[in-house]
Amino acid sequence: MTETTPTLNLLDRPEIPEDVKMLLRVIPGQEQTEQGPPETAPDEGQTTEPYCPPWATVTDPASDESFSVEGQRFIAPAVHEEPNPMLYPMCTVGIVYNSNGRRGSGVLVGPNLLLTAGHVAPRGAASWSMEFVPAYRNGARPFGSSFVQTYHGYNTNGSVTGYDYIICKLFNPLGRALGWMGAASFGNEDEYYNKRFVSSGYPGTYGDRPAVELDMGVRDIDNDSPGKEIEFALRADLGPGWSGGPLWHHTANPYCVGVLSGQEKDGLDPTRLVYAGGGALVDLVRHGQSNWPG
Repeated sequence: MTETTPTLNLLDRPEIPEDVKMLLRVIPGQEQTEQGPPETAPDEGQTTEPYCPPWATVTDPASDESFSVEGQRFIAPAVHEEPNPMLYPMCTVGIVYNSNGRRGSGVLVGPNLLLTAGHVAPRGAASWSMEFVPAYRNGARPFGSSFVQTYHGYNTNGSVTGYDYIICKLFNPLGRALGWMGAASFGNEDEYYNKRFVSSGYPGTYGDRPAVELDMGVRDIDNDSPGKEIEFALRADLGPGWSGGPLWHHTANPYCVGVLSGQEKDGLDPTRLVYAGGGALVDLVRHGQSNWPG
């Protein structure tokens, strides 16, 4: 009878330091490319389609609390609340960790495509990693995670801009199980002003829990070639950690129209939230669909 040697699991060896074990858990990224300025302005008024799996349970993130005034019923506008991250489309939003020790937020926009802010990426390092954890909450990873294989997009050098976004190819096609949001830009600015939007992400003020901002109305739009700065009143702390979180139009088919870039103050104007959007965002998603079919 031949004796077998037990399989050695390095992660179970107590003499190996935790920081060394981490190297065995992290899948490094392979490629990072920068998008240059386009020769012509991107087309506006374009979309990519969302996908809700047939087995998903769909949720409306809007508040269901109501009150009455003189016989009229009104919906209470909840601000900065915690959503149920297990339901579609909230399950397509997650937390992003990078090898620089920073974190942000992001959203699935294809079977293996992650959209997030460009400044969330760990640029310049020879060895780097980014991990996306959908529906993350207080350490729970109900749907697992995926590391980023490669990303493509704009390097704004940390500036708040209307084109602060990248598209990432994931090693694991999480969107096949969870679904994804579409992406959209509007050719007429009135289409932004006439709609109400939702934003979701992982602000530091919420710790390791997701948050959602409801009933958001656009205050101003600045063209920032090749993108658009879609600006909102600073109603709540969508600060560090929320960067890259999607701004989306909630319908039966949710479309992401921007990702949070940061905050901006112009002269005597009040501080505003700035989301990066426009046709260049949709072009990036289409680049991922064409080059990294999932």
